[in-house]
Amino acid sequence: MLLDLPEQEVWQEIALYLPPKDVLSFVSIHRNINNCLSSSSSFWAQLLVRDRDYEETSEGESTSVVAADVREAFLLQSFMSSLAFVKWLPVSRDMQQRQFPVKAREGHNSCVLNGPDGFKSLVITGGFSDDQGVTVITLKKGLEAHNSNWGWTRLTPRFSDEPTFVYGASLTPLPPALSAEMEKDRFMRLRPGLLKKNVAKAVRFGGFEGGGYSGETNEVWVLTIVDYDYEDDSLDQFAVWEKMETQGTRPKARAYHSATLIHDRYLVIIGGMTHLGSCIEESILDIQTWKWIDLSCEGEPRGRHGHSVVWDKRRDRLVMFGGGSGTDLLRTGADCNEVWELKMKGINAMHRNPARSQSCSDNDETMWEWSKIHKNTLSPRNNSDSVNSGDDSDSDSSREGNNHADSSLSPSESLCLGRCHNAMKISPDAVLLMFGGGRPSTNGMLGYDLANDAFLRPNVKGPLPVPRFTGVASFLETEGYILVHGGFNDATGGAVLDMNVLDLAPSLRRHFTGFPLDEDRQSQEAVSDEAARNGQYGANPNPRQMSALQRLLLAQLYEAQMNGL
Repeated sequence: MLLDLPEQEVWQEIALYLPPKDVLSFVSIHRNINNCLSSSSSFWAQLLVRDRDYEETSEGESTSVVAADVREAFLLQSFMSSLAFVKWLPVSRDMQQRQFPVKAREGHNSCVLNGPDGFKSLVITGGFSDDQGVTVITLKKGLEAHNSNWGWTRLTPRFSDEPTFVYGASLTPLPPALSAEMEKDRFMRLRPGLLKKNVAKAVRFGGFEGGGYSGETNEVWVLTIVDYDYEDDSLDQFAVWEKMETQGTRPKARAYHSATLIHDRYLVIIGGMTHLGSCIEESILDIQTWKWIDLSCEGEPRGRHGHSVVWDKRRDRLVMFGGGSGTDLLRTGADCNEVWELKMKGINAMHRNPARSQSCSDNDETMWEWSKIHKNTLSPRNNSDSVNSGDDSDSDSSREGNNHADSSLSPSESLCLGRCHNAMKISPDAVLLMFGGGRPSTNGMLGYDLANDAFLRPNVKGPLPVPRFTGVASFLETEGYILVHGGFNDATGGAVLDMNVLDLAPSLRRHFTGFPLDEDRQSQEAVSDEAARNGQYGANPNPRQMSALQRLLLAQLYEAQMNGL
């Protein structure tokens, strides 16, 4: 069959079946192969689509572009996917203290949105702070992001209702096409010379509205960022928060949950914390109709908060990492390092014909099913939650990473799956986990191979940041960077004023100029296994067992936090 094809198509078909690390070796193995493929932009574009898990080429990435540019994008994606080598770039502390509008905070939100033509917008907002502003970092889209200045604007948003203080909420970007369709006839400006309007949206769910982990909510809000581009090269930008009225049965109010968008339409909410404890309750919100969909699951894990969930599209499942139990982030409960998968029966049929099926309920064809991949090796048996008291820690039903030798984790590595860690799916088969853990928190990182259900250990260079948890981390996919901001450090007992950029492809030797860097920054000490063991993974004595002085100091701390708001 291959012999009947033209020579270039033969080589191309062979190369498309090779893993990323072998493609370049194949292209270089013979002059004829190199001549056929190295200058073919369509060939490199097909590899990009394959390795980014896209259904089609992204907007603005035409297959007629220069082959060298598409090949460089493929190289970037290949280095990111391997997770072999990453490097920390510490952003200037002087710039953060004197200029950057987002100060030290934790429990806040960030996400990446489409900006005006050729740009992306990285949004930071909310958290345990009295700052209701929305800070938008603007950067060039694609391979030249590192060569240009990343500017920012602090916006004072408009509100459809009274603004709410909230922390521990989720903020999920909406698909660009849906954002544009929702607002095609709104936010029009009468000022002459308007060339283009760009609208980007993100949906916020849940969070705590009161101090001391109280006042959990199940409200749904949408953040809209609008950019105007005028003929005189001037730009205008503003932000709007709007409270959405949803249909159907609203889910349990909660904070520090996960919110994962699948099929560009269904927002899956899992787990979270309430004032009574941690829950696991799963819910689905259709973001096109703003209707809650009934969902039933079997084999549920125990309640948890501060976990993460990614959509493993190639294996048609959701994968959940770690988290913790308890009614707060430091004093009660314990972290866990288990990994679960959730098989989504019926979701594909519902996506194909949403009008005919608005539930995933109690029957064998549509009930979603949990199963454990890696068992928990941290939490003691007596550390169950009041909301869901099931204990999985000693179960033998987990499949240990398909018998990979690296499936077991050391105490310090386990912190990367602890409560309020950061997790990003950086390729179809790779997840990066960093920071996390209540006491102590960590500055470490781990990778996870979705294809083999095994952990990866990247080689980390550059000065390590301050250990933290409940900070934000935003993945810039086509640029190959992760921006990290804020969080809480248990050693200092306060929020972190610290911003860092993680280069996911340092082998390309790119010179980053987006932010000024502290070239001489000293590395923070890595969290050791001994420190992780002594910290008991966030489990502190029960408040009832504290001395009167300890209870008094704790009450004073909460009062000070509330007065600071």
